[in-house]
Amino acid sequence: MIELIPNSDPLGLPVPASILLALKVFGFILHMIFMNLWLAGLPVALLLLHYRRRAAERLLTAMPFFMAFGINAGIVPLLFMQTLYPQFFYPATILQAWFWFVVIPLLLIAYYGVYLAAFGRFRFIAALAASLLLTWIGLTFSAAMSLTASPEKWPAIFLSTADAGSVHGIFLHLSMETLLRFLLMVGMACGTVATFLVLDAEWFKRDADYRAEIRSLAPLLYAVGLIIFGAAGSAYAPTVLGKLPPVWSYLAGASMPLGASLAAAYWRWPRKGIALALGFVHLIVLLSNAIARQIVQFHDLQKWVDLEKIPVRGEWGSFFLFAATLVLVIGMLTWIVRTVLSHVRSNA
Repeated sequence: MIELIPNSDPLGLPVPASILLALKVFGFILHMIFMNLWLAGLPVALLLLHYRRRAAERLLTAMPFFMAFGINAGIVPLLFMQTLYPQFFYPATILQAWFWFVVIPLLLIAYYGVYLAAFGRFRFIAALAASLLLTWIGLTFSAAMSLTASPEKWPAIFLSTADAGSVHGIFLHLSMETLLRFLLMVGMACGTVATFLVLDAEWFKRDADYRAEIRSLAPLLYAVGLIIFGAAGSAYAPTVLGKLPPVWSYLAGASMPLGASLAAAYWRWPRKGIALALGFVHLIVLLSNAIARQIVQFHDLQKWVDLEKIPVRGEWGSFFLFAATLVLVIGMLTWIVRTVLSHVRSNA
């Protein structure tokens, strides 16, 4: 099996693997925040259109912002994935080539649907189509990442899908692991939307009726997320517990129930302090699960390649240019977010 996996780039990594892994996790966390808001936010907005109109409008009008930031942030971990594990990432996506290729056109259609819904054009159909497409794209990414870390499955997939030495590319790795990982993300996404609504109600929207809607909605939404997260996590945990240090297992598993408790506390005592505490705890949920996922992926691929043994060619000039550009971009995005939030607050 080892002979079937290409060797690492003989020129080595541009900078040490630890730096690349840290940047990969950083980008993934940024992507998770915004991706969660559209993954659960769109279906929630559709369900609330006739029951919690203010909350639904708030989510739909903010959705283009979430999409723009989430898509751009998602490029970062994908690029570092290709830098660290090209000999695993490319074969896994080639085996699923057509599903991987159609991500871009499906994403463009979903993007248009989000904008149509935000501007009130064919709102229900546009939001429903975008929600279904984004869910499918999420499953495609989950399948690609799961198969990337499972090279032992490649020969059987190749033999069953190859014709004249070339795979047809219409295989999709919808294994139980793929589905459970996706459901874990859905559970966290429900919590992310609940947290966003609570913070929005307490800090940016002065409408008392809107706050009343969020007060009863947020605990319910977070509880739904906890149920999905707990059910998927219980089934997924036996496959990863031996790969995770105990601290990350406990933190990734226990932070979500704590967030649900704070969401329930907000329903009883709607205060800015509780809203901030919920935001902090849910950030821990996302951080711990992103890091735990990276540890599991590293452990799975460690059997096939040792990143510490790959030579480092030391492209420090390019790296510092990248780092300076990253800091500049984060500064610009921070300014954009502050400008948007101040405008939202002044018009609330």
